[in-house]
Parts: sequence; structure tokens; C-alpha cells
Amino acid sequence: MGHLTFKNRGKILEELMLNTAEYYRANKIAYLRKTNPDYSHLSTSGKRGFEPSKSYFQVKLISKGDLDFYGVYSGKYFSIELKETKEENFKFSLIKKHQLTQMEEIDSCGGNAFLLIHFFHSKSSFWLITYSQLLLLKKKRGKLGIPELKEVNAFEIQITYPGILNLTPTWDLILRQSCLS
Repeated sequence: MGHLTFKNRGKILEELMLNTAEYYRANKIAYLRKTNPDYSHLSTSGKRGFEPSKSYFQVKLISKGDLDFYGVYSGKYFSIELKETKEENFKFSLIKKHQLTQMEEIDSCGGNAFLLIHFFHSKSSFWLITYSQLLLLKKKRGKLGIPELKEVNAFEIQITYPGILNLTPTWDLILRQSCLS
């Protein structure tokens, strides 16, 4: 996976999730996919449409896209937004309005919406927080750190097997808790 630096930090968490998705699908643990933004092809003349005779083309983004990853685990839909920070605190301003809206929509339909934060400072750590936990913290503060995540019982995620995030124990716990409530 290479040496970790802040310069390539966005690629680290995404690469871990891509590895995890591939491993989970190959082993029939979960269906996990990366989302892609909606775009349209533009011809080289600037008109809409794809010209197969050309060796290159341009694209135009149509929408801001969905949360970074989506899938199904134990019959339950989920979606995950990935964020990273080199600071000891995560700023809520890093979560875009359309991302919060999508998390709320998923939650209101009975799915699970998550934020996976990679704290990329002296001790690299990964934290999974549910949408409801995120709302609790957002009401209290403009930023959050590991102590605040622990306060709402967010989940620290470990890397197991080379380059795989160990998400299933956390998902199992969340599913059990949702059955009890």
C-alpha cells in the first residue's frame, strides 16, 4: 500500500475500503461497492454525446454524487462516507450539506448511514460513527475528537488481514442494537 504521508492520505482510506469491498464480496461477507458521481460525456465540439471515433472525450459532472460506499450486510442496506484529517479534531464543516441530507434519507428509510473518519496524526486510527451518533455530537460541538467519539460509543475500527478494515463485528453490534430498540 505504500508509505503513509498526509499528501496521499485520501488515497489511503479509499484504498483500504476498496480492498475491504473486494475481500467482502469475494468471500460473500457483504456486498460493498464504491459509488461514482453522475456525469455525461461531452463531445470534443462541446455538444452532448460520445464520439467513439475520438481517442479522448470530456465529461461534465451532473450531480455531487452519493456517499462514498454503499452495500448490503445481513440483509440491511448501508452507506458510508469517508473523511480524513491530520488534526486531532474533525471539523463538521468537512461534511457537505448534500452528504448529511443523504445520511438522513438513508436513516429515515431504515438503512444505516455511517461516517468513517481516519485520524491521520501521531497515532493513525479509524472511527465509524452512525448518523444518530453524528447528530448528537453535531448539536454539542463544531468539531470532534477521539474523546467525543468515545463519549457517544463510536466504534474504533481495526485493520485486519493485510489492508482490510474489520467492519463486520461493528455492523453485527449495530444490527443487534437496532433489533433491541
